[in-house]
Amino acid sequence: MVVKIKILVLILMMFSGCTPEYVPSLDLDSEQSVIISPTGDPDGNVGELEATFLSSKNKFTFSESSISSNTFSVSYVSTAQNFDIFKWVFEGGYVSSSSSSTTSSGTTIVEGNINDPNTSSQIGVLVEYRDGFGRYDVTHAVANSASFDVNTKSDYVAYEYLDNLKVQNSSNPNGWINNSALWYSPSDTSTTTFSVCENSIVGFYDNDDFTFVEPIEISKEFSNFGLSKKNLIFEYKIDFIVLPTISNNLKRISLGYTPNLSSTSSVTIEAGELWSNSSNESTDFRQVIIPLPLISNFNLSFTKYPSVINADGRQAHPFNVCLRNIKIVPSE
Repeated sequence: MVVKIKILVLILMMFSGCTPEYVPSLDLDSEQSVIISPTGDPDGNVGELEATFLSSKNKFTFSESSISSNTFSVSYVSTAQNFDIFKWVFEGGYVSSSSSSTTSSGTTIVEGNINDPNTSSQIGVLVEYRDGFGRYDVTHAVANSASFDVNTKSDYVAYEYLDNLKVQNSSNPNGWINNSALWYSPSDTSTTTFSVCENSIVGFYDNDDFTFVEPIEISKEFSNFGLSKKNLIFEYKIDFIVLPTISNNLKRISLGYTPNLSSTSSVTIEAGELWSNSSNESTDFRQVIIPLPLISNFNLSFTKYPSVINADGRQAHPFNVCLRNIKIVPSE
């Protein structure tokens, strides 16, 4: 009897050890169905759905380093078929419509039914973006009696800074401050000397007698860029006229940053260096991405340094620095 009980216990243990753990099935459509669901209307449309849409211009750039006007508009129209109800979700957008609602975070939701004359016209909508600098998601959703589809485009709308690469002069007072007069805008560099720096702002190695041995700097003030995360993006190239024969690890170019605090602040912050390069080789253009502090007003500066000075008091390995595609963009 004891033996039989032991055998029974072993059998039960074997079966209990082999029983798979129950895992609930994952509803992949649950998140989307929160946005919109089939109507279940027996008189509604049927068939496949695809929440497609068209928009007017949705990528915007500005070159003013002080943001004075943040408002811009984008129009949208649904190109979906076979649907009865629809929904738009505009991050950071505002719509003047009785069928829309805006959350406290600035996201506007527009809902409608193609059979309702009060809301059917909202398949086409004009959206106003008032926060300016940033990137914004857009969602369009449609449903019929038995099906639905949701189309979300992340960062679909963008409003970003793109520098015009102009140095300050009488005709362009808002350009990069260029006290050395040895930085040149693209319009000034269409010569053989700067042929490798096309469409760039160029820090030149030369002066009248080739004896200029001080760093040369350009700087610009930026204001009203908000407190959100942002990156500075630019491309640079080191163009040696005479290649160094040995590695000297001298700094070639650096990026400086100074926050501009309010006049009522008692805190003073000195300029800091965010990036530098000490390459001894001529390079192709390389991209640099620098996270900027969460400050709305600041100064940026690029400084080009001289090479080793020879016995004649001249730069032994002169070079140009080329900068292009300077942008400030929102980051995650």
